[in-house]
Amino acid sequence: MVFTKKIAWRNFFTLFSENFPEKPRVSFLFCFQQQFPAMGRKDCADFVKFFEISGRLKKVKRQGWLDRGVKCPESVADHCFRVALMSMVLADVMKLDACKAVRMALVHDLPEALCGDIATRIKEESQQATNREKRLREEKALKKILLSLDKKTGGKIFSLWREFEERKTREARLVYELDRLEAIFQAAEYERAGNFAVSLQEFYDYADARIKKKRLREIFTQLMEKRGLG
Repeated sequence: MVFTKKIAWRNFFTLFSENFPEKPRVSFLFCFQQQFPAMGRKDCADFVKFFEISGRLKKVKRQGWLDRGVKCPESVADHCFRVALMSMVLADVMKLDACKAVRMALVHDLPEALCGDIATRIKEESQQATNREKRLREEKALKKILLSLDKKTGGKIFSLWREFEERKTREARLVYELDRLEAIFQAAEYERAGNFAVSLQEFYDYADARIKKKRLREIFTQLMEKRGLG
């Protein structure tokens, strides 16, 4: 393994030597430092803090399932993983920016690491907080989380989250609908396992009213057909 690494670095250095024959070593070091700037202890400490906070999503249970008596429900991180995977596949199929869609899917519920999951209902008055209050809580939580990152990196994450919330781009609208569709996959899994105390029909009704894209409607319809046969 060490021998292989030595060969790889030697080849890398040779490449720069060929492009910069006069001062290969200086040119190599300059280019390397430009691409991989040194990180100080503070930078590393900030990353550690950010990843520790975001990791809390693995312990935050999805409130909608808890409200309906689902035992050992999925975490917010579980949900985000499948939304991201669906975004990667379907954004490509739909000729959208898959990289942006995946990034958006990964951070769309990031605020819940601090403020928890506030379940959205068909009737807003049935929620723990109004949609406006929910948005304000999540924005405040996200800004607090991003304080552990440098302004540029944090700004990119905040912009992605806001783009998702505003749903003004094709990628944002895709991820929004996939957020709903993923819940249907999960609801179907809980139903097949008999893991619920209160009907999960509201999840289907909520998604049905919000999934508009043709390809996603086809997937939703297939899930409904499987549900009817179950």
